[in-house]
Amino acid sequence: MSQNKSQKIPSMTAQTKGLLAAVGAYLCWGFMPLYWALFGSVCGWEVIGHRVLWSLILISAFLMLIGRFSEIFSTLRSFKKKPIQYFNLFAAASIAAINWWINVYAATSNQVVELGIGMFLTPLFTVALGVVFFRERLSRLKQLSVFLPFLGVCIMIYTLGRMPWIALGVSSSWALYGVFKKRLGIDPWVSNALEASLMLPFAIAYLFYLDANGVGAFVAGGTYITILLISVGLVTSVPMIAFSAAANVLPLTILGFIQYMNPILTLLVGLVFFHEPFNHQQFIPLLFIWAGILTFIYSEFREKAARRIQTSQA
Repeated sequence: MSQNKSQKIPSMTAQTKGLLAAVGAYLCWGFMPLYWALFGSVCGWEVIGHRVLWSLILISAFLMLIGRFSEIFSTLRSFKKKPIQYFNLFAAASIAAINWWINVYAATSNQVVELGIGMFLTPLFTVALGVVFFRERLSRLKQLSVFLPFLGVCIMIYTLGRMPWIALGVSSSWALYGVFKKRLGIDPWVSNALEASLMLPFAIAYLFYLDANGVGAFVAGGTYITILLISVGLVTSVPMIAFSAAANVLPLTILGFIQYMNPILTLLVGLVFFHEPFNHQQFIPLLFIWAGILTFIYSEFREKAARRIQTSQA
């Protein structure tokens, strides 16, 4: 018996598409150190300068394509009523540049394991900053979930004999970036375009400086490096597009779990591809960080269960 040709194949739901987009974004970010390592001895700030330039071109083209380019100017006009937004925008753009540079530096200096450990700290840094900037209150369990990673970092400092600035820098900068993005409260694509626009004069000036002094890698570094530098805008913007699409349709609880793909993959990349050491100096602090993460997740489940009970009894 032949199958009914008029029968339609069910399309994916919005949540399924969002889930695939989120997984795709974090897969890209998790394996990103392999891409950064391709740049070799190219100055990290030159890579960031090209990221600003080419990502702005790409994002602007995307906004034009979907008919939303004018939102950039309408958003800027709205800032006149609230001038603090200019500061929030500048802070977000500057911190994002620092975060990207740390990622590039860690990959090109074979410190990817420390980068991965730092990424595990990001959600807990975000929680701590929520208390500082937004006066959010933490239960005792959540206070413990923040304190345990703090102990882990202290142990890491003691065992390494130095400040693990890559781990602390990548986590604190991304958490701070989230704070200023939340303060901005504008569309993520418009925000990304404005951030890149704000950094563009600095990026162009620095790239011209490198070229004038004969130390820039663009063109002078050969076709391979030139193509890599041009590709930075695409490679860094694609996961941002995917993540923005996912954030629009997925609950934060699902996004929260998926985000741990990033540090896990980054840590594995450091071990498998970069052959970096992983001993008690990294493992013991990581145990405290994981304990903090598990404590926080357990606390979230407990609080949600308590709210459901209260709602059902009301």
